[in-house]
Amino acid sequence: MIWLTAAVSLAAPLLDEPVATLTLKDGTVLRDARAKGFLAKVVMVKHRDGARTVAYELFPDEFQAALAARRSAAQASAQIDQAQSEAEAQKQAQARATASLAGRSVAPEAGLNQVCRLTLTASKGNVAILRIENVSDQTAALVPWQLVGQTHSGELFLGRHWVGLNEEGRVAVTLKRQQLIDAHSTVTLGLLLNAPPDIEDGRIEGVFWRLQPAGR
Repeated sequence: MIWLTAAVSLAAPLLDEPVATLTLKDGTVLRDARAKGFLAKVVMVKHRDGARTVAYELFPDEFQAALAARRSAAQASAQIDQAQSEAEAQKQAQARATASLAGRSVAPEAGLNQVCRLTLTASKGNVAILRIENVSDQTAALVPWQLVGQTHSGELFLGRHWVGLNEEGRVAVTLKRQQLIDAHSTVTLGLLLNAPPDIEDGRIEGVFWRLQPAGR
């Protein structure tokens, strides 16, 4: 004779079916109480007289294990939502910053700097190597925060320091904040940016003029 057995999933009180009388640890009594929603810190409980939120720690001990699993899932969901919200906010801020420079970033600031041409020859981490050509009859004065590096994805990184490079193309020394470029001359300088791109495909694709308010 063959005996067949079937697994029966029992409904969990409070989670899958109402609890006739739920006495919370603060003395509150809820009739026909059932959990209907789970957040990181509280549970939405529907009961005979309406609905209310209840902190996890206020539930009797016999419900704590089952609630802990639901709480972990709720916390994970909240973290994902927060990360997505922060990423979207960062994306919007980056879009606004890019839009503010669009159509203007390649235009030089008024003054001696407009006599120079910038060419990005290479980039390593947060160092952009620039060939700077002064095509005028005047000496040009450049400071690093007048420039901004941009990745192909639109991320912007402001200039921080001028640096000198050795024969291997590595940073050898920090230079003065203002670099003078003689008339009709070309120099190669390293521009140290305020932060490196976060990812491989976020490498610097160009360096542009950063417009500043008049009088600065």
